[in-house]
Amino acid sequence: MSTDEFQQMWKALDAKLGKSVELNHRLMNEIATRKVHRSFSWQIVFKIMMIVLGIGWNVVVGTLLWRFRTEPVFVASAAVVLICTGYSVGGYFLQLLLMLQIRMSESIVGTQKQLAHLEAMIVQTLRVGFLQTPAYTTFYITRHTLATAGLAFWITQLIVTGAAIVVTIWVYRTVSIGNADKKKWVKQIVDNEGGKTIARARQFIREAKEWEKES
Repeated sequence: MSTDEFQQMWKALDAKLGKSVELNHRLMNEIATRKVHRSFSWQIVFKIMMIVLGIGWNVVVGTLLWRFRTEPVFVASAAVVLICTGYSVGGYFLQLLLMLQIRMSESIVGTQKQLAHLEAMIVQTLRVGFLQTPAYTTFYITRHTLATAGLAFWITQLIVTGAAIVVTIWVYRTVSIGNADKKKWVKQIVDNEGGKTIARARQFIREAKEWEKES
């Protein structure tokens, strides 16, 4: 066998090996993508359910708002609930879109950015959702109450609403990605909203990266 023939055979073998590695890489990415989508399957159902419930709740609150539109405190309370719930519905919708768009066939860095963006969106949606809490301590105050309530009522109301505002601010500031690793209750609610699924997806990415290095 001549040197030229040997080089041609070597090049042909090298090309076949390159195609084989590329095919295996694609298969690995496809398997990882399926694993990610399978891990997100329950979260996708959960997000759809929360979107439906959120829209339904806003319809109920909007109907009550129209019915009691002459009650200023109720109108203000209902407006806060509508805004916060509407934001949450939008947040869940964007999370749903992100979950459906995640593909391991794209660059690993791009997938990691998608997961980080999804995690940040989950936390922000949770934080804004909590902001409506004080509104549930004031919606029952009518114009008649404003005109006739005694000092004891207003002291009690001030304590209850003030406590709700303080707790809401504390929760808003405490619920963060950084605290998800430090506070058990924060980790629990973030995990329930998809944090645990994101952690599994990141594990799949690490496995894909390790396989890529080995190959």
